[in-house]
Amino acid sequence: MTSGEKTVSLLKLLGQAPYVHSVTELGEKIGCTKSGTCKLLAALVKSGLATQTVDRKYTLGPVVYILGKTYEDHIGLSKMVKPYLVRLRDLTGENASFSMLVDGKANLVYREESLQAVRVAGSVGQERPLYAGANGKVLGAFQSDEVIRRRLMEEPITPLTERTIISPDELLKEYAKIRAQGYAISDGELSIETIGISAPIRDESGTVWAAISIGAPRLRVDQTKLERYIFLVKEIAKEMSKDLSSGAIGNSL
Repeated sequence: MTSGEKTVSLLKLLGQAPYVHSVTELGEKIGCTKSGTCKLLAALVKSGLATQTVDRKYTLGPVVYILGKTYEDHIGLSKMVKPYLVRLRDLTGENASFSMLVDGKANLVYREESLQAVRVAGSVGQERPLYAGANGKVLGAFQSDEVIRRRLMEEPITPLTERTIISPDELLKEYAKIRAQGYAISDGELSIETIGISAPIRDESGTVWAAISIGAPRLRVDQTKLERYIFLVKEIAKEMSKDLSSGAIGNSL
C-alpha cells in the first residue's frame, strides 16, 4: 500500500471496535513499521482526524464528527433513504435496512427499527459477509464473475449457523438464483432465529451499488407473509432505483 492508502486504512480502523487502538496493533493491520505508523498517526492527529489518549493509544478525532455532521446535514444519505425504509418498515412491521459494499463486506449504513417489542437486533456500521445474510448475498451476487471467483479462492467461508452456505459451488448457484429472481432470502444463515429478504438498488446504468432489506424473527413469518414481503422489498427497491436515476430520490414518497 502507498502511504496515502495506509493513512486511509488507519482512519477506517480507528472507526472500528474497540475504537481505541495501540500503535503496534494498527501497524500490524496495515503492514507498516511502528515508526512509520506513528508518522501517519501524527498527521491524522495534527489534522484533527485522530486523537491520542492519555495512555498513548489512538482514537477518532473531533474533525471526523464535523465531517460526518456536515455530510449528514448537507448531503444526507439518511434523508435520501429514510422515506423508503420507513415505508417498508410500516408495510411489513419489521426492521428495514440499507447496506452498501465497504471493504468487501456488506456494511449496514441506515436502519429503521421495527416498532414491535420483539425484533431483530442490529446497528448502523455492522458488517456482514457476502456469503450469508440477505443484503450480503445481494451485494455479493451482483459483482463481476471474476471478482466473485477470486474472493471465493482467497477468503475462507466460516459457518455462522448450520444453515450458512459453506460450499463455494453452492454459493455460486445461490448467487445465480439471486440474479435471476432479483432478490435474496437469508433463512437462519446469520442467526438461526431470523429471516431476511433483500433486493438490489441500481444506478442509472443498472449497476448494483446498494441493497435494502427487512429482517424479522422466523417464527413471525409464514409463507403468505414471506411472499408479500418479497414483493414489497422488490417494489420499493425498484422505486428507489428509478428515483435515483431520475434525480428524484427521496422526494416521491
